[in-house]
Amino acid sequence: MKPIGYWLKHLDGLIEADFARALDAGGLARRHWQTLNSLSAGPSTPDQLADALRPFWGEGAITLDEVLDELERRGWVARDGSGGPYALTPLGVEGHAAAAERIGAARRRITDGVTDDEYLATVGVLRRMAENLEGAARPARVA
Repeated sequence: MKPIGYWLKHLDGLIEADFARALDAGGLARRHWQTLNSLSAGPSTPDQLADALRPFWGEGAITLDEVLDELERRGWVARDGSGGPYALTPLGVEGHAAAAERIGAARRRITDGVTDDEYLATVGVLRRMAENLEGAARPARVA
């Protein structure tokens, strides 16, 4: 049996590839989707977006500025004249909805044949494992 690290990396690669295929149909990449999805909750400044998206963006990924520039060129996001936060435009709301439908289908493929209880148990175990390692990485407190 292969160890958990193998399966985590393997699954992550498969998820990335499946999401890429789903989003490519709309001419988007995963970082565009993450930005659109964040903005669907409401307007955000570039700093707020960067903070929200940081856990998902690794080195070498397209930058947030590049993503925002592309979404502005499409007319999907805009700022008010004073340079306030970015917000989805009506075209952006439509684009987000279409991408959300494709991402929803991808997520259903991932969990096909997995019960809700199995999914919740798996996520719970992974969360606890992450917490174990995060706790181990913290410096010990001196009493």
